[in-house]
Amino acid sequence: MPTLPSNQRMAELRSLLNEGDLSRLSRRLLDFFADIPVTPEIRQAAIRLRAGYNRHASLEPDAQDPGTLADLRRQAHEVVEALATYLELQQPLTPQGDHSPDHSRVFSGHGISKTYQSGRNHFALPAVDLELRLGEITGIVGENGNGKTTLLRIVAGDLRASEGSLAYPYIEDPNVQGLDWYRIKQHIVFIPQQLAPWQGLLKENLHFSAAVHGIRGRENEELVDFMIHRLGLSRYADSRWSEISSGYRLRFELARALVRRPTLLLIDEPLANLDINTQEIFLQDLRYLANSSQYPLSIMVSSQHLHEIERIADHIVFIKNGETLYNGRIADFGADRQEDVFELATPWTKGQVEARLPAEAAARIEDRGHHLILRTPRGTGSQQVLTWLVQAGVPLNYFRDISTSTLKLFRE
Repeated sequence: MPTLPSNQRMAELRSLLNEGDLSRLSRRLLDFFADIPVTPEIRQAAIRLRAGYNRHASLEPDAQDPGTLADLRRQAHEVVEALATYLELQQPLTPQGDHSPDHSRVFSGHGISKTYQSGRNHFALPAVDLELRLGEITGIVGENGNGKTTLLRIVAGDLRASEGSLAYPYIEDPNVQGLDWYRIKQHIVFIPQQLAPWQGLLKENLHFSAAVHGIRGRENEELVDFMIHRLGLSRYADSRWSEISSGYRLRFELARALVRRPTLLLIDEPLANLDINTQEIFLQDLRYLANSSQYPLSIMVSSQHLHEIERIADHIVFIKNGETLYNGRIADFGADRQEDVFELATPWTKGQVEARLPAEAAARIEDRGHHLILRTPRGTGSQQVLTWLVQAGVPLNYFRDISTSTLKLFRE
């Protein structure tokens, strides 16, 4: 499980401070403090910084005070320096728990499949092998109707598989035979695409959820306050479900999941109703949360947003037309390819582009309606292809190398 040493995490904080990225800096400070003990003064200063940033960011741009932003930057500098001084006086931190490869396996499934038959309608989730580990994110991608939600529900224990075996090595009690679903489900949270409305004030719901899972008293208060500030929810903590947007509903649902301190987090199509900026922050947070050393998570998320999921995922399972086309590490996808593949949008036709590219490009071009797919021998590289296109005077609306992206499977 990837856990950064303190010196690397301090380097990250200083880099964000130098960039002036108060959004990520204030979040990463709180992530750091969730993993290591610090003085109450430093912790409270970081929470004040995050709360102040949340208030500032919630304002319309023309209502934001430059003086407030300057003050927040000063506070950020003071917190980072106070943390650096504190860490210099401490013993080197040792990662908590046993996170060896075998011990970090949260879920292991072999040949998992599901078949439905209703009249003339038939659905089949193809047999899937799946391993989920602490500190890793697994993306389940593909078009609608291919079984992404079905697979999530099977792993969550909400749906019985037609075939295959399931095990939860990190969660199960080795002294109990068979699957103890009561114990297992205490460690799993499934966030569906369609969220059920909450009753009452949102903050009270978070306190209640934490209490139900054994977190009470001062620890309950501190955990809920921490999560509200960390996820940027303080503006709506005393609101009701009907008073917030779909994006904030998802973040409150994530907060409710996290106050339970689960081991396995399953999220179905979380990006569907989020704008681009909110998507980016949400995905960053998933990556940061998975990497926690104190409360590590295994995260499994389904989506049709391939590029966005690929940026944070360690593993990808791509399902299309009842078949698993890829199941492996995202870093390994395309390693055995025979060609490079590029996607581009241009007002020119396929024929116009073909006529202007040099013969040495040895390119094959396919017209996909709104965009073109350009294929070249492996090793050509995006820089060379882009150079050819620019020299040929081809006007480009966008250009993307998809040689090592599972988006290529959508285009085939």
